[in-house]
Amino acid sequence: MRTLERGLTVLDALGEHDSLTLQALHDMTALPKSTLLRVLATLEKTGHARRRIADRSWRRTALRSPSTASAVQDQLIDIGGEVLDEMCARLAWPSDLAVYHDGAMEILETTRRKSPYVMNRLAIGFRVPVLLSGLGRAWLAFCPDEERAAIVAALTASNYAFDRTAQDPGHIAALVSETRAKGYGIRADGYSVRRSAVEDKTSGIALPIYLRGRIVACINLVWVLTAFDEDAFVRRYLGELRNAAGSIGQRLECQASPRPV
Repeated sequence: MRTLERGLTVLDALGEHDSLTLQALHDMTALPKSTLLRVLATLEKTGHARRRIADRSWRRTALRSPSTASAVQDQLIDIGGEVLDEMCARLAWPSDLAVYHDGAMEILETTRRKSPYVMNRLAIGFRVPVLLSGLGRAWLAFCPDEERAAIVAALTASNYAFDRTAQDPGHIAALVSETRAKGYGIRADGYSVRRSAVEDKTSGIALPIYLRGRIVACINLVWVLTAFDEDAFVRRYLGELRNAAGSIGQRLECQASPRPV
């Protein structure tokens, strides 16, 4: 019973936060770290907890989600994290998983810390601009028309420098048309997530992830421009990225609750 009590204590702590480090869990529960590691290993094995790739913090899985909306996002992180992890192990290039939220693309998971290639290491929750990132361009091009209109309206009202081109309807139309023609979002030339000598030499392509025909996230694959130009990278890796996006969507579909009758 003492073991069960400890497990429930850890689950309750994880349920109150998006994610927690081992130190934070120790501070909250007063359990020894060796005990916490055993409890967390059991929770991970039973599918109730998972360690994030980006920062190695612990989080609840979709099994503990309190609502349908949070369950979808938790499932995205659960499933997407596994797919990103496997893809990085196989291809070495890092990936980010992101969703559109309040005028920007928000990072849910990333394998940048795991990749052997030196890149800016984005934190969970880091926000990248819609109009300049491959992730944002993919979302904008492949989301429904009414959603696109709402996003563009929000960007038009923004004071953020990276959003200014939203005020030009012709630019938005051309961006959407070009992205759809390519079949993927590509980072804008000259844009870098964070200004650095390393990041300025990278780029990324991105694809949407669908659940029941509606975009719910985007996934990218980032590379060093000295290794491939866009055309060469797309020829070699777009199929891999498409398979990853499709796999996440299919697994989400399998776990989603049934449609109302």
